[in-house]
Amino acid sequence: MFERFTEGSRAVLVEAQDLALELGSSHIDVGHVLYGCAEVREESAGRPLRDSGITALSIRRMLPRADGRASAEVDPEALRAIGIDYDGVRAAAEETFGPGALDAAPDRRVPAGKARKPPFTPEAKRSLELALRVAVELHHKRMVPGHLLLGLLRLDDEFVSQAVEQSGTTVAGLSAAVLARVSDAK
Repeated sequence: MFERFTEGSRAVLVEAQDLALELGSSHIDVGHVLYGCAEVREESAGRPLRDSGITALSIRRMLPRADGRASAEVDPEALRAIGIDYDGVRAAAEETFGPGALDAAPDRRVPAGKARKPPFTPEAKRSLELALRVAVELHHKRMVPGHLLLGLLRLDDEFVSQAVEQSGTTVAGLSAAVLARVSDAK
């Protein structure tokens, strides 16, 4: 199946894998794949997500770390206890690089000792199968990131539904926008 993936689709899966490793997850799940769709900023998936107000950062904030903490949590008191002024660091970074600079550049380091290729969860595998079905139904020979996003949207997954609903759009509305982009991308 992966031989049908375009470079952009492969990039989605690399981003998903990198985030899973970064968050300490032993598997790549649908949230990681959704993050990948938003992170690569490709037109068939990234554009409809951005137009709907769904960003890689908003998805990342919803995903838990392996230790149970939300991925966006920072404990300024703990940092202050070891001599780091978090508010001062944040202010200096934003003064130099602009508002939200620390949010826009997530930590990409891979924890030592972690496997390089965590497996996909059954739900994530199912979303890839659904993406392939979408491509076949549309008579497309190659799978673009929009096909991957449509596979996620067809999955009827709670995480994906929650991410879409938080943006104020619907799964049906986002699906229609992605389908229009994918049809243009043939």
